[in-house]
Amino acid sequence: MPELEKVKGVFRPIFDVYDSMNTLMSLGLDVFWRIKLLKLMPRDGVILDIGTGTGKLFSLYEGNSKIIGLDITKEMLIKNPNKGNLLLGSGTQLPFKENKFDGIMSAFVLRNLPDTSVYFNEAYRVLKNGGIIANLDAFPENRWYFKPWFSLYFYDFMPRIGNFISGTNSYTYLADSVKNFKLPDIIKTEMIKAGFKNINIIKFKSPSAHLIYGFKI
Repeated sequence: MPELEKVKGVFRPIFDVYDSMNTLMSLGLDVFWRIKLLKLMPRDGVILDIGTGTGKLFSLYEGNSKIIGLDITKEMLIKNPNKGNLLLGSGTQLPFKENKFDGIMSAFVLRNLPDTSVYFNEAYRVLKNGGIIANLDAFPENRWYFKPWFSLYFYDFMPRIGNFISGTNSYTYLADSVKNFKLPDIIKTEMIKAGFKNINIIKFKSPSAHLIYGFKI
C-alpha cells in the first residue's frame, strides 16, 4: 500500500484539477456513482467523509446530516466549501472517540490509504451501532472482454492526458494505484474481519468502479 507522504505529494499539485479530471476520465459517470453512494447515507445525524478532498461528496449531498470532512492534503481542503467542519488527518488514524458517526463514506480513497485493514478497524471503532460505511473506488478490471480496452484507456491514454493537463506525473501514479489495487472480495474480507455485517458489493456496468458498503450491527 502507498506511503502517506507519497500520496500527499501526488495530490498537492493537482488539487485544482482533480475533481474535473475524475469526471473527464469516467466520462461523467463519477457523479452518478457518488449520488448512488450518498443515497445510502443517513438523512440525519453525523457523517464522516474520508478523503473529502475539495468536497465533491459534500456538494452533492441533499440530506440534513452534518458532514465532517477529513483529508491528508491541506491544499485540497482550502477549496472545500464545507468550512468549519474540516480536519487534516488520515483514515488510518481517526482523531475521534468511539461511536461518534452515523455514517462513514469515501470516494476513490481506499487505494490511496497506507493500510485498508487498519482503516476498516478505525472506521468500525468510530461508527455507531446501526451505522453504515460505504466506499466507492476503482478496482482492477479482469474481465477478458473489457481488460484490453480498459488497459489502453485507463493505464495509457488517460494518464498521458492527466499529466499533460496538470503538468505533473500524478496521473501515472493514480492509474498504477488501480492496476495494483486489491480486488473487491479482498476488501469485503477485510471489512468482515473488522466486524462489519451485511456487506454488499455493487459493480457498476462501466469497468472498474465498485461501491462496497456494510453495517455495524
